[in-house]
Amino acid sequence: MSAGRKRTFDQEQALEAAMRVFWHQGYVGTSLSDLTEALGINKPSLYAAFGNKEQLFASALTRYCRRYGLPHAEKLLEPRDAPLRQRLRAYLASVARMLTDPALPGGCLIAQSSCEAGGGNLPRQASSTLAGVRRETRRVLAEVFRRERTAGRLSPDRDPDELARYVMTLMMGMAVMARSGARLDDLEPVIGMAVELV
Repeated sequence: MSAGRKRTFDQEQALEAAMRVFWHQGYVGTSLSDLTEALGINKPSLYAAFGNKEQLFASALTRYCRRYGLPHAEKLLEPRDAPLRQRLRAYLASVARMLTDPALPGGCLIAQSSCEAGGGNLPRQASSTLAGVRRETRRVLAEVFRRERTAGRLSPDRDPDELARYVMTLMMGMAVMARSGARLDDLEPVIGMAVELV
């Protein structure tokens, strides 16, 4: 492609399409042909815009986190003066609505990809990117619980790191259930019970 020639596709829309293909089919189940068809470009254009399949997957994960992860975190972080259980319920309900949204592929790209990584089916860079996402999520959750415990709004016998792992395990489980056909009203009672345990 010459320096002055513009790409004939919208890179953001193409990345959104790639993210949805990976989300729907998984990394292993997604071929280059699937990607070029979904993006409406040929292989040379895909390589020029995004690099190889693994690089495109890493970019898709980043987009997923920014678009479908960060909005949930805001429910947990604000308003700070709201009770922890109220914020945690809002956070988990927001996640559950996304997991069961019929306009989306279903479940969670991070949970699905983590299963693939656990089976050794993801390339090293993709597995590393996923591990970083999980570490950061756990860190943010643990920091919220630590702050609440320091402020006296969480029992001192509650370990922030254990609570963070608990919430992450719950979210991964909800993602698998949603992917398997669970509806929002199936997940809401689970969220209620989980919040009462915090």
